[in-house]
Amino acid sequence: MGRDWELREETGTKILRLNRELDAEGLSSLEEVLTPLMTTPKSRVIIDLAACPQVTSEVLRLFLVAARRLETQGGGFALAAPNPDVQRFLELSGVAKLCRVLPSVAEALAAVKGDDRMEFLAQAVLALLARAEAREGV
Repeated sequence: MGRDWELREETGTKILRLNRELDAEGLSSLEEVLTPLMTTPKSRVIIDLAACPQVTSEVLRLFLVAARRLETQGGGFALAAPNPDVQRFLELSGVAKLCRVLPSVAEALAAVKGDDRMEFLAQAVLALLARAEAREGV
């Protein structure tokens, strides 16, 4: 637990709540906690912005890096509960088009868990196709 952020886990998803706007020291601290999560395959991470009044461009860069790494490793990433000013900044900066931004942590949890369901369905479809191909080959 840090003064700038709090980390908790809910149903296998890490939820990182930002408690204030982060300065350079706070950003470094956030990066230290996010890095191991970004390198763990199939990790799911939600950044809870409800208590964060503003975000800087450096924080946005970190969000984009985290989203890209997590999603390419089969995990999930979402930003949750931004206030109207932060939401507008996410939209104007283009971040809202590059990663999920949802109105609440509950909706973000459902979205990143949905990634697991999609992965399960994709694997099931591939298994069925493999069986069908095996039957045709017999």
